[in-house]
Amino acid sequence: MTRRTGRHVTSRVRARGWLRTESPLHVGGLGTDPSEPLPVALDGLGRPYVPGTTLAGVLRSWSRGADPEAPLHDLWGTAEEDAEGGASRVIVADGLVTSGTRLDDRGLPVGPLDRAFLEFRTSVGIDRVTGTAAQEFLYGRQVVPAGCFIRLEIDIESGSHSDPAVDEARLEALLMALSAGEIRIGAATGRGLGSVRLLDDPLEVVVDRFDSPQGLLAVLRGDAARVSPRASLSVADPELPTRREFLHVQIGWRPLAPVMVRATPNGLTVDTLPLTTRVDQRHLTLVLPGGSLKGALRAHAEFVERTARFTPEDPPETATSADNAAGHSAAFRARLDQLPAVRDLFGGARDDVKDRWAGALRAEECRALITIPETLWQTVTGADPLPEASPGERAELPTAVRDGLDDIGMAQADHVALDRWTGGAADGRLFSVLEPHAIEWEPIRLSIDLTRLADRRDPALALLLLTLRDLAEGRVPLGASVNRGFGDIEVSEITFIGGPWRKQVTLSEVLNGPAISSIARAWTDYLAQEVS
Repeated sequence: MTRRTGRHVTSRVRARGWLRTESPLHVGGLGTDPSEPLPVALDGLGRPYVPGTTLAGVLRSWSRGADPEAPLHDLWGTAEEDAEGGASRVIVADGLVTSGTRLDDRGLPVGPLDRAFLEFRTSVGIDRVTGTAAQEFLYGRQVVPAGCFIRLEIDIESGSHSDPAVDEARLEALLMALSAGEIRIGAATGRGLGSVRLLDDPLEVVVDRFDSPQGLLAVLRGDAARVSPRASLSVADPELPTRREFLHVQIGWRPLAPVMVRATPNGLTVDTLPLTTRVDQRHLTLVLPGGSLKGALRAHAEFVERTARFTPEDPPETATSADNAAGHSAAFRARLDQLPAVRDLFGGARDDVKDRWAGALRAEECRALITIPETLWQTVTGADPLPEASPGERAELPTAVRDGLDDIGMAQADHVALDRWTGGAADGRLFSVLEPHAIEWEPIRLSIDLTRLADRRDPALALLLLTLRDLAEGRVPLGASVNRGFGDIEVSEITFIGGPWRKQVTLSEVLNGPAISSIARAWTDYLAQEVS
């Protein structure tokens, strides 16, 4: 008699639903030109999708909680080449990115996202000495915009050596984490990308039993009784490691001057446009990317620590060749990693150090509280043709478009450089900016992974509090052109919840509360340590 091979399965719990992207998402795909932005992953039919390996990886990482070395081999499998090795019992399908949640008669998603709706995000490092773009520190990526949907299909198979009730509870724990937005997907999650939430409807949970004739027949017949309510999954203890600990910060603010991040490329009529992101299929809004917010906070945090240590930034050597430019770039990265507390909060910049890790601070994208009709924005960007301008005259936005922008809170401002000899307008130095002069914004949201900080928590918190104190006092401008009158803000309130503060407290209460003494003492001890 031939011995049967394969895994013995007695039951299976299955979840089928949709994830909605709450912020732009990037899962890298295959690029053909290194000079182009990093592309998103495409399936064999050229449709944006999230590979099942990516989904399984983030689900496994969340399951491990505060213990990154937690085995969970019985659930997620292991690659160890011994008798204990085995494949994962969790099966995660590829997730197609779509514009809606419709399924065809075979249960497959329809309406894949049109690649024309993909957005681009560009990031650049700012040299702390020159204030200009750092050498070799420009990169960009394609992103799936917010408001799209990702098909989610998860199976957990149980056998004779596993408890089906525990597996069902673990699936429910994963679904709850996805519903709460605790699980991020893709790259640059520390810059606010990859936020998703599980939709409560449509969501189907099916429990199948294979250890009895009745169960097998129910599967073959597709009996409706196999569909189970989510509440029935959480009967047992999921037996997962302790969860990670987070501190959440919310910053209420308003602009005192135009606040924007420059979009690329330039417009055809207006040279400099603010960066936008999609709200839905027909509307957009202005956005401050998490990377821009995080960069502004990091630069000021470096200023705070260097001031406290009395270690000013050394001027870089003049780059006159490609070799010097590469050396300038390496020196810039080295300076970014020079201060341990800054590196703990914001992450390392170099990839040649052994103890490199991601930063504990995450900055979410901050969107304006306006909606811009896509038809109006297409006219502004030049996607829709404008009336022909007279020879020698500059094309202008139609009056109706200007009025529409003014109603939203934006206006075109023209600038010109003056010739130092003639005192008149310099030739070829006229440029225009679409300035958001009367825009309201949602609060800035930060989160700090205290578990990642571990025993370095208090010095990092001290640096964060000093940086936020200066932000509240108007010392940290945001966005682009901050040396030209842009970026000034007024902070109304900063609140904290999590970590040492179990109830929501304000920045003033934190700085005058009982927990600040140990944080201040740790900061003083930290500053007494030498840094290279």
